[in-house]
Amino acid sequence: MKNWMVLMATGAVALIGGLLALFNPTGAVQTSSTIVGWVLLIVGAMQVYAFWKAEGFKTRFGPGVIAAVALVMAILLLFGPFGDGSFVRFMLALLLLVSGGAKIWSARDMKGEDAFLPVLIAGAVSVLLGVVILTGFPGFLATAIGILLAIELLSIGVFLILIGRRRQKLGTA
Repeated sequence: MKNWMVLMATGAVALIGGLLALFNPTGAVQTSSTIVGWVLLIVGAMQVYAFWKAEGFKTRFGPGVIAAVALVMAILLLFGPFGDGSFVRFMLALLLLVSGGAKIWSARDMKGEDAFLPVLIAGAVSVLLGVVILTGFPGFLATAIGILLAIELLSIGVFLILIGRRRQKLGTA
């Protein structure tokens, strides 16, 4: 399976998982966080495969960062909370900031392409979500963290599908 196919399939899994988590607000935080955790585990595993198959630093960097971020977030969501939850909140915020930075970094190479703006927006959304979680608006996070994580999955899905399409068009792995 070509690397662009793995990226697009991973993006589709992330989009489906994000939609499932987003349309389950009555399940609130625990159900949404569990759904997001399992989807992030699958996304992380698929990105490890994409990282393994990619050739060269530029094509390995994105999948490597997303795999690390997705797997750490999945572990935190599935096996947390640790302590009073502030550690998990801090780690999720940090990981969202790193994920957003990686997406924005990837967008640099896409200037002038159709995918540039959506990838840049996906990165900005991740950074914004990280800031929202890091600042910890009182009462807001207790009800909205599942929705914020669902939005991040949608952002990851869009990003991966656009990167996959770009690699398919360019004929790179």
